[in-house]
Amino acid sequence: MHVPSAWKSYLPRSRRQWLLIGLLGALSAVVIALFLPPGTSTSQRATKVPTSPPAVSQTAAGPGAAFAVTAAPVDVAVSPGEPQTLDFKAYAEDTARALYTWDTRASSYTQVYAHVRDWWVVLPDGSNPLTVYTQEFEGTGINSAAFAQLSAYGAYRTATAVQTSCDDQLAQFQDHPAPWVGLHVCTMTVSVTDRSTADPHKSAYRVPVSVIVNCPPAATAPAHRCALAGFYTSASRIVY
Repeated sequence: MHVPSAWKSYLPRSRRQWLLIGLLGALSAVVIALFLPPGTSTSQRATKVPTSPPAVSQTAAGPGAAFAVTAAPVDVAVSPGEPQTLDFKAYAEDTARALYTWDTRASSYTQVYAHVRDWWVVLPDGSNPLTVYTQEFEGTGINSAAFAQLSAYGAYRTATAVQTSCDDQLAQFQDHPAPWVGLHVCTMTVSVTDRSTADPHKSAYRVPVSVIVNCPPAATAPAHRCALAGFYTSASRIVY
């Protein structure tokens, strides 16, 4: 932008300075507008530069799972029995085993229910609320009423992860990658065995479970270990 010399002879120094400032401001606004994505509103253009990672809303780890980056959570202490590791695959397998392992002779339903829930770290954007935990936990085939009935028979359950696929090994992950580095999903085939002291026979079967693990360098993960961000036991939500 060039200020014509004829203007200078008619404008006091202070007015010329204000004019130049105004013209430079207009030029800056034009440059910013050129680099903004199409469709960005005027109010959005006026927002300040963020000091944390930008928000991202993208499907991750199967249908209905959306996560948005906001801010890092408090680095909560490791819960009893929780794996303390940076190996997301090992963390996912330990979670799957814990979900399908309980003993009515040694624990109450409240203790069984709360065991893995204590590992679950709610993300700052609230995309993985504990209501999801309740729904998916009961998808393992146990709830308070069933547990009370099974207690009368001394029932107990054990589990082993026999096959694990993670991240790019899963077709859905390839189609909808995780929205940030450090967020992983693993789907396991879990071998489950049900037994009771009242019946010598055992029931063995296999089930799929998907586990979502959040690890460094994710801004939303604990600093030095992985944390549980979610899991799916419902057939319609299993990540394949």
